[in-house]
Amino acid sequence: MAQAMPNQPKFLPRIERMVTTSNSYVATSSGNPFDVEEEDEIFSKHKIVLRVPTDCTGDLMHLTVSKNWLVCLLGSAERTTLLRFFLPRAIPPGEVALERYLSGSGYKITKIFLDHTGHHLVISVVPKSASAGVSADFLYIHSTESSTAQQLKVRRIEKFKDHEITAVAFNPYYGNESTTGPILLGTSRGLLFETELSPTSDSHTQRKQLYDLGLGRPKYPITGLKLLRVPNSSRYIVVVTSPECIYTFQETLKPEDRTLQPIFNAYVNGVQEPYCEERKTDLTYSQLRFFAPPNSKYPKQWAWLCGAGIRVGELSIEANGSATLLGDTLISLDFEKVKHLSYEERRLHVPKAFVLTEYHAVLLYADHIRAVCLLNQELVYQEPLDEARVGKPLNIERDDITGSIYLYTVKAVFNLRITREERNVWRIYLDKGQYELATAHAAEVPEHLDLVLAQRADAAFIEGSYEVAADYYAETGKSFEEVCLKFMVLPDKRPIINYVKKRLSRLTTMPADVEAMEEDHATAIKALVVWLIDLYLIQINMPDQNADWRQAWQSEYDEFMREPPVLACTTRNSAAVQQLIAEHADPHNMAQFAIAIGDYEEVVAQQLKAERYIDALQTLGKQRDMQLYYKYAPVLMEKLPKPTIDVLIAQGANLEVEKLVPTLIVIDTPEQREQTIRYLEFAIYKLNTTNDAIHNFLLHLYAQYEPKLLMKYLEIQGRDESLVHYDIHYALKVCTDLDVKVACVFLQCILHMWISAVDLALKFDMKLAKETASRPTDSRMRRKLWLRIACHDIKGTNDVKKALNLLKECELLRIEDLLPFFSDFEKIDNFKEAICDALKDYNQRIQELQREMAETQEQSDRVGKELQQLREHRICIDAQDTCSICEIMLPIRPFFVFICGHKFHSDCLEKQVMPLLNKDRSRRLGILKQQLEAEMQTQSQAQASTSTAAPKLQTVEQQRKRAEIKTEIEDILASECLYCSMFIDTIDQPFVDDWEQVNVEWD
Repeated sequence: MAQAMPNQPKFLPRIERMVTTSNSYVATSSGNPFDVEEEDEIFSKHKIVLRVPTDCTGDLMHLTVSKNWLVCLLGSAERTTLLRFFLPRAIPPGEVALERYLSGSGYKITKIFLDHTGHHLVISVVPKSASAGVSADFLYIHSTESSTAQQLKVRRIEKFKDHEITAVAFNPYYGNESTTGPILLGTSRGLLFETELSPTSDSHTQRKQLYDLGLGRPKYPITGLKLLRVPNSSRYIVVVTSPECIYTFQETLKPEDRTLQPIFNAYVNGVQEPYCEERKTDLTYSQLRFFAPPNSKYPKQWAWLCGAGIRVGELSIEANGSATLLGDTLISLDFEKVKHLSYEERRLHVPKAFVLTEYHAVLLYADHIRAVCLLNQELVYQEPLDEARVGKPLNIERDDITGSIYLYTVKAVFNLRITREERNVWRIYLDKGQYELATAHAAEVPEHLDLVLAQRADAAFIEGSYEVAADYYAETGKSFEEVCLKFMVLPDKRPIINYVKKRLSRLTTMPADVEAMEEDHATAIKALVVWLIDLYLIQINMPDQNADWRQAWQSEYDEFMREPPVLACTTRNSAAVQQLIAEHADPHNMAQFAIAIGDYEEVVAQQLKAERYIDALQTLGKQRDMQLYYKYAPVLMEKLPKPTIDVLIAQGANLEVEKLVPTLIVIDTPEQREQTIRYLEFAIYKLNTTNDAIHNFLLHLYAQYEPKLLMKYLEIQGRDESLVHYDIHYALKVCTDLDVKVACVFLQCILHMWISAVDLALKFDMKLAKETASRPTDSRMRRKLWLRIACHDIKGTNDVKKALNLLKECELLRIEDLLPFFSDFEKIDNFKEAICDALKDYNQRIQELQREMAETQEQSDRVGKELQQLREHRICIDAQDTCSICEIMLPIRPFFVFICGHKFHSDCLEKQVMPLLNKDRSRRLGILKQQLEAEMQTQSQAQASTSTAAPKLQTVEQQRKRAEIKTEIEDILASECLYCSMFIDTIDQPFVDDWEQVNVEWD
């Protein structure tokens, strides 16, 4: 037996750890079978001590685990007992005896199946012999638990008699702790059934035959069965295995379908055939396993132990895909090589069972266990099983919910722990050249990642992918000099540039560890930056290259020089960089570098000296030192007026307009003058400058060259002397000197020089004179101005028509005002109509005044009569009259009576009126009441201090003051009737403001 077992790997030393404890019903002393120290090897076997009740004896027959619920069968000649443990907690196990269900040992148990919840168990039973007089069927056990005990309910499922259940596919999508939902059963004769199990009576259990795999097959028992649903879809997949075939059925079910029968309809009707993969074998069994991450309902991969070995692949996750079992990996177990051996020898080389993990297949043999890596089929773990010490190995199981692996023999149960099984996966992928996967799995360990990237870079370099290789080399710790020597011999400098840039990036983002290293750190950065500048300039100035080549490299170089770490380094070492650029004789990049380090003044000066005015202007526009604009803009204004003004405008409010005056006075040509005006307009209308000098400058230019624009400017500034931003007197002098008459009239109006303005306007524009005469607000001044217009327009002409037109234009003029401007011999008939109109107007005004006087007298008489009636009005109060609020007799307390007839006690009215008053009146009322109370107290004290025989009379002043206070209080409280006025004004207000408080009070 020892000779048949392969040698154990030396890097996986075995440590057998036997755990002993005195606790009852738990697996370990801590109550958790997994609470052990972590070991270095991937797999480690640890014995679990199940505290079996003392009355349960026998060998372990079967075991299965799901969701930490471990179910096992103990059998002896007298008794067969089922025990159910919950591994993480120390609770008593569930226990049930099965003798009476085995018909006096006429049955034997072949397999047990536990669902994903750990509450539904199927036990397959068959006759011990053909003469036992019984037929195959199965038991169903439903488990429930409380805080103190477990209850196991056993039922025999009679409807499946004569059918040996060899495989069960539980339904994780509909099943729960109380029912299995629709599940699939596979039999020894290749039949597939659907049923649903629950704790109710057997009469409710249905049996539906779905498919028959046994037709035409010599070996047709179903050895594996799995029901799957593709995530985020209704596509269902059923995987079935026999000893030599694996089948897949698939169908998309409707949401309302609860039965699984539609999956097989198309196959039963012959519309399509199930996918079938066949592997010839002389074994009488096979095993189907799936791996899914813990708590996942859809497996990541599948494996099938068959005669050829272990077939491994992935599962399709496409909702509408046709293929289901993907991959073609076969782990050969060399079954063919041992066919010539005896049965006892062969059984050592053929696994009895296996389980699947993410990267390994763990196989159970007759005398040992071993783990094979799925990626490279290498043996990574092996451990012997001494049958004399631990008992005969029976099976190996994996908890699909938690991922724990359990190995059991007739005497013991072991937990096979997995410790970072992915630890060497990166190495496997690396050896296979799958660099992406190797990189992903080595990412957590820097040493591993460095090795992967270095090998990946070497492979890319050998393939000629030099840029890719450079990127990977930059991420490794490989010697800088070694890598540079590789790339320097290449004619293409792109790889070396990329490599050096990435190494520079690593240096700039990695701080120096100690202060002593800071200088070396800065020196290394400087060396790389200077070298990269040199490499870039070589490419930019390389001869025999087209403009696109140069522009592409120039753009990349510019972007490189703008990077903050590079800019900081070149600024600190500007002399060395300038010397390097000068050696390449590259004036453009020399200027760009000067701009980058802020030495604009030197750049602009050199460009102006070389008469490169456009370049100088561009350089000036890129910098932010405003003093350079004031210094060099006058020179540029002489050569490039419009571009210079464009640059100045682009700076907006950053420039002080007053300091630009030396630039703006350069107006030797029309273009310069035009651009100066454009900038002044921008400063005034966009920047809203209020400087008098700027406004006076623009006004002078307008007056001299653009009179029309001058009037527009004056109108925008307005006619308010206090709001204009130019010097009005200076403006008037300039306009007078330049003979801009319209502007002079406008300015004289602002200065209220009305007579001068009208006299000037009369010289060239009668319409303007009339408009000017209409502007004064003083009617006497307007009349005076219009008389000057009339004198200028009529005198000496005797033109009656003009006189009449003036009367229509100015309502302040009368015909009698115009008559002195005519000669004494002018006929009165010419003014007959105007005089008559004037007389009619006077008459009409007299009549209107008389009518107004009559209406006033009538209103005065009516008010007098109403006052007289009010003096005589009175209201009689009976002794039986009551207050309209409290309905108590009115005369017993001070009261108010309103003309409308409502009567209120003073205190009742005050309570009702107070909430209706605004804050000011309410505050005033409180103050008045306090004052009245103080006056009354003063009176009482004065009376108490005098003799009763000769009381001191109140002064007239005190009585008057109290009367005034009372009157004001009455005005506030009784200014209007409560019912006839105040309540009507508040009709739109709600009766209740806080409904929540009302609801609380009502409740």
